[in-house]
Amino acid sequence: MVSTAHILFSILAGLALWCGPGWLVARAVMISRVPAILLAPALGWAVQNMAVLALAPIIGLSLSSILLVTALVCVGAPLLRSARTALPTTDAGARLLLPALAVAALLACIPTAAILPKVDADGAIALAAPIYDHAKIALIDEIALHGVVPPANPVFGAGGAPGVISYYYLWHFGAAQLVILTGATGWEADAAATFLSAFAALALVAGIAFRFRPSAMAPLLALAAAASGSLRPLLASLFGAARVDQVIEPATGLAGVLYQASWSPHHVASASCVVLAVWLLAQMRTRPSPGAAVVLALLIAAGFDSSLWVGGATFALAGGAAVLMLAAHPPSEGRGRFLALVAAAALGAGVLVAPILLAQLQVAAARVGGPPIRIEPFAVLGPAVPAGLRMILDIPAYWLLLLPIELPAIAFAGSVGLVMALRRRHGTYRLAAALGTLSLGALAISAFLVSTAGENNDLGWRAVLPAVLVLSGFAGAAIASVVQRQRWLAMGAAALLIAAGVPDSVVLATGNLRGVRSVDGETLPGDPALWAAVRREVAAEVRIASNPGRLEQLTPWPINLSWALLARRRSCFAGPEMALAFAPLTPQQRAEAANLFARVFDGTGVPADLAQMRLNFGCGAAVVTAQDGAWRSDPFAASPLFRLAQEEEGRWRIYVAVTQPGTAP
Repeated sequence: MVSTAHILFSILAGLALWCGPGWLVARAVMISRVPAILLAPALGWAVQNMAVLALAPIIGLSLSSILLVTALVCVGAPLLRSARTALPTTDAGARLLLPALAVAALLACIPTAAILPKVDADGAIALAAPIYDHAKIALIDEIALHGVVPPANPVFGAGGAPGVISYYYLWHFGAAQLVILTGATGWEADAAATFLSAFAALALVAGIAFRFRPSAMAPLLALAAAASGSLRPLLASLFGAARVDQVIEPATGLAGVLYQASWSPHHVASASCVVLAVWLLAQMRTRPSPGAAVVLALLIAAGFDSSLWVGGATFALAGGAAVLMLAAHPPSEGRGRFLALVAAAALGAGVLVAPILLAQLQVAAARVGGPPIRIEPFAVLGPAVPAGLRMILDIPAYWLLLLPIELPAIAFAGSVGLVMALRRRHGTYRLAAALGTLSLGALAISAFLVSTAGENNDLGWRAVLPAVLVLSGFAGAAIASVVQRQRWLAMGAAALLIAAGVPDSVVLATGNLRGVRSVDGETLPGDPALWAAVRREVAAEVRIASNPGRLEQLTPWPINLSWALLARRRSCFAGPEMALAFAPLTPQQRAEAANLFARVFDGTGVPADLAQMRLNFGCGAAVVTAQDGAWRSDPFAASPLFRLAQEEEGRWRIYVAVTQPGTAP
């Protein structure tokens, strides 16, 4: 089902694919005392992915095209260096950082564990809750299998057409490159890409700490702060979970980097791009160069193409504020050149993101929804606070209650570290001011803006990520400073805050490693054989009808993970949850489609339902399993639209269409 060897091989391939170009680009354009090895994973991921994505519509996506573009990036990286700049980033002191890189790799295993299946002694499979958000593995398989950019929509295509994919898919595009390079499955590549995204973000955290406190200790302390979780488990043990939930709303997706990397590593990758972009902006204020502007454009584009909320809305507002702050800051010399290069980078990024942006606008118009973002305070306080006061008190509670509870190790120490850096009026001041502006802006966006495009406030949850990375680095620098100065009280307070969040990190790691057992976990081990049979009978471009609610107890929310993780075939309707993210359908259309497929696979469908599936949804094949109600009352068996292609007694039936779309039944 999933091979650990394939995952490890994919991780090594990803390190070579992204760290090599990233190291060369960092040495060429990043004027910093931070060794390039810390910046290389995130920087290389952004530059190489955007370069391949930009050229893939012209030269295709294949092993040879990936290697060719990667080689061009490596050859072109030294050309980005400007003779007018100071000495570029070197790897002096890199040996000091090897322990930090090792710790970052170990911590990155925690979110990676959430993706892996857990097999018990009886052969049943348990999956961790975050696998629900990784159902987008279907997109990785779609890109890798067809090698076409922009990819077809694996979830829905009207009448069986390829359809339009509106999701910000660069992260999944990167994982698809790993599939093409190594022969891994989409599931295995997703696990590898999750590790690499978490590792790159943590290496960047270590780099921020090292920049503001050059020592071996600061990066390690920054990683400790980043790995520390919420105070909720501690508060629940002290006061009782019920009382805590009365005072403050239950936990949401607003959390630290390990939690967010477990659920949505593409948002974490986008946050790394945003932080690097602001870092580069601070450098360009005094050392503007065309090469840096090129890299800036690639970082901005990679951030947006990985996350509409982090690299789009958050960077546009918080990153824009950082640009204005840098432009207003003295000296006036070079200000015009700085703004001109920033404008050029923004224009270049706009050209690069245009395909995904236009697709998102097209699908948003088709859904006929309201504004995707509205102004509303983040919901913090629980039912113990009167509803009339909640909207007002939620504003200070976000800053004084929610952030210290969810991010205790960095909310205090990170703020102190930022203030300490700002007090130095030379050297790192401009970088500290830019990163501080980004962090404050990101937190303010989370506090006051709410996304309405989906069922969750993804903007509020994900916008904090750039601040989490930056403040983790500042926290490490601050704690290292007080340790060096032997400020025992401050050291004790920092250690206490980090330790208080450890129980939550342990809960996360344990949940990711153990998973959740369910009755459907006994069925899943047999499904690789099912989908292998489907692939033998059904061509790659044919859309398949399968029960969207099959094995729904594998996750906390119903979704057909069996299809998403294993099929490597397009669905004609993969369920309302997947359609919400991918399909250009209104809420009413999603509900009608969900009801249609539910009827058919419950066994209560009528011939008109099958005709609608064939004509309107373009279902060229169908899979009925023993877990479906249709197994005992099979509407496909008597339908003239489908013929039985293959049957495994007591397990599955595979049907293929016998008419063309548009042909009357």
